[in-house]
Amino acid sequence: MLMIVRGLVAVGVAVSLAACSAEPPAAEPAKNPSATHSPAPAGAPLKTPATHGKCRVGCDTVKARDYNGDGYADLAIGAPGWWSDEEDPTVSGYVVVSYGGADGLGTHGRNSFQPGRGGLPGVSAKGDSFGAVLAGGDFDRDGYADLAVGANNERADLPAAVTIIFGGERGLSGRSTVRLTHEDPAFGQLLTAGDFNGDGYQDLGVATVEAVWVVYGGSRIRQRPSRPRLLRKSSAINALASGDVTGDGVDDLVVAFSDDDPADEGTGAVYRGSSGGLTDVAGPTFDAWGVGSLSVGDVNGDGFGDVIAGNSYADADDPGGQIFIYRGSATGPEDKGVPVSQSSPGVPKDPEDSDGFGGNLAVGDINRDGYADVAVGASRAVFLLYGGKDRLPDAGAQLLKPGDMGITQDGQPFGAALRLSDFNRDGQADLALGVPTEPAVVVLAGSPEGVSTAKPMSISPEQATTPGKDPGFGRSLN
Repeated sequence: MLMIVRGLVAVGVAVSLAACSAEPPAAEPAKNPSATHSPAPAGAPLKTPATHGKCRVGCDTVKARDYNGDGYADLAIGAPGWWSDEEDPTVSGYVVVSYGGADGLGTHGRNSFQPGRGGLPGVSAKGDSFGAVLAGGDFDRDGYADLAVGANNERADLPAAVTIIFGGERGLSGRSTVRLTHEDPAFGQLLTAGDFNGDGYQDLGVATVEAVWVVYGGSRIRQRPSRPRLLRKSSAINALASGDVTGDGVDDLVVAFSDDDPADEGTGAVYRGSSGGLTDVAGPTFDAWGVGSLSVGDVNGDGFGDVIAGNSYADADDPGGQIFIYRGSATGPEDKGVPVSQSSPGVPKDPEDSDGFGGNLAVGDINRDGYADVAVGASRAVFLLYGGKDRLPDAGAQLLKPGDMGITQDGQPFGAALRLSDFNRDGQADLALGVPTEPAVVVLAGSPEGVSTAKPMSISPEQATTPGKDPGFGRSLN
């Protein structure tokens, strides 16, 4: 039974992000060191790389998505309105949050957020795509995860903004927000969160069409966010991800960008995290032509995050799309990636033109074997590739199709967004996938045998505040 929290009152803090570059703030003490998910004190030694078979990169997703501090991962669902009538968009977009518990999602309440309603700052306007992108992390290090929400409207008459909604004992609350604004209407088109300076505060990577910014977390972020640091300018920023690629205990930032015509070339780079924040590029750059999705996870259990890059464009060899796995190391990613497509051994479906394999990615340990697994979205299916020592991609992949869950498919993307998180704290990542054409979000439980389709759970917009006829519910997940 759905429970909606209404009538919340918010105090927003608008911060203008002009083109500037500043050093990240020094480490600050945690507000609530006794909270459920308190990190190590500031200044503590950085964690060491994971031992073989003990996944530490791409598997521990609970802390970054536990908005009420109860130890269970929660799920934020974006409904940005992308699937509304293009000639007459009727919604500004909104976000629904479903809270995890011992029996998973759905029985522990939900609340919803929309600009100008329920207390959130901003103005609810047609077509501003609030909720198009999401990123979770504990930006003020109080033990509760916070949610960053992008509204990449690309409309010159609307101010672009990223809204951070802060978590607490009762979950996310519109009473505590900060709003980061920018003159570029595409500010917030991509978001990712990671601790890029190892101080225990999650930091936020934000992309416009042509630039990547970093806002460093801290105890004063609610009242006075740090000035952003301009990391890179390019002709196009295509994808962002974060994770510890170099195994030094500090998150790195992965960027896919183009410095010329984005239809002709693309480059991937890992910017190294350090005690001083993001610095130079670690290791060689890698080919990122056509890459529109990135993720980081330790698929072989060596303690280094591997970069997974999705290229859903068709080419002569892989007409359905492909992903590339760039192994991590102390010096950065390998320059040659391991390709995986529907033509690879163990992948149970022949490719077809425009399959869109690699359009979306998620990582997490589904079967609790200590290796990160990879969920790969395609237009008509979702593939699960299971990690292991010298195993992926040759191990058998699991194929999920709409009919396996009783979903009617009308040709639009199935699994338009993917998330692997442990919603019931059984040590196995569960799979959430968005189906905007239903519209719904389907949640499947993880198990030692893989993702189970036996008892799918569905969350629909009818169970939430729906300010429009078709708001693109499930187009983004965190």
